Amino acid sequence: MELTIQLGACGESRPVSLHVISRSDQGDRDENQDALNHAISGEWHVCALADGAGGHQGGQVAAQQAVDFFLELFLLQPTVCRVQLLAMVNQVNKHILEMQQLNTGLQDMHTTFCALVVNRDTLQALWLHVGDSRVYRFHQDNLVSRTRDHSMLQWMTDHQPDHSPPARNTLYTALGEQPSELTIDISDVYTVTPGDWFLLCSDGLWEHFSDAELGLIGSSLWNQESFCTHIHQLALNRATGRADNLSSMVLFVGEGCHSNG
Repeated sequence: MELTIQLGACGESRPVSLHVISRSDQGDRDENQDALNHAISGEWHVCALADGAGGHQGGQVAAQQAVDFFLELFLLQPTVCRVQLLAMVNQVNKHILEMQQLNTGLQDMHTTFCALVVNRDTLQALWLHVGDSRVYRFHQDNLVSRTRDHSMLQWMTDHQPDHSPPARNTLYTALGEQPSELTIDISDVYTVTPGDWFLLCSDGLWEHFSDAELGLIGSSLWNQESFCTHIHQLALNRATGRADNLSSMVLFVGEGCHSNG
């Protein structure tokens, strides 16, 4: 198990601090095909998480490449411009497609993807996703929104609720698909306030919780490190020896200059 804590910088012109906590567990799988990372450039914080699949080590490669290449592109031109961020994700997808063509062992690889961008000075935030890795938004310790999965189960729930649901993890889009088949959802730009926080996670984690339970846990624990540790342990216990890879990142918007690590 790995727990990483990174702290936002402080200064007189930056009364808000951003704290990121991340954790990834292999579960009961032979390898961990999740990838996650966080980067800081001046006032910009960016978090990215991916859940790969496809072939021997292909999913691991796809997930890591998606996270690394997106962070690289973002750090070259930090922004909350939706058009530019969509272009970055499309570049990541093109990169994965090129890797598929260059290595036959990777031709079936693909990955989900989600990312969160926050500007510490302007307090602007935006998130995006492909597939069923999720971004949850909490305000005043209440769960107020989350991304909608690009899965057949979600589609059937929205459009044909009376039909028998398909398997939960059947996706209709992911990075590694042709551009015509790629769906990228991106939020509006929101203004965050101290006390707001976000959870990014793979389906290996969220499948063990309803939205209501996650909201209840989030409102009852005194800090986000406790939240992260608690939900991972709960998920591993509930999986009863059949745990998928499970990964999460929590970004917390704090007040003033203080440290938690």
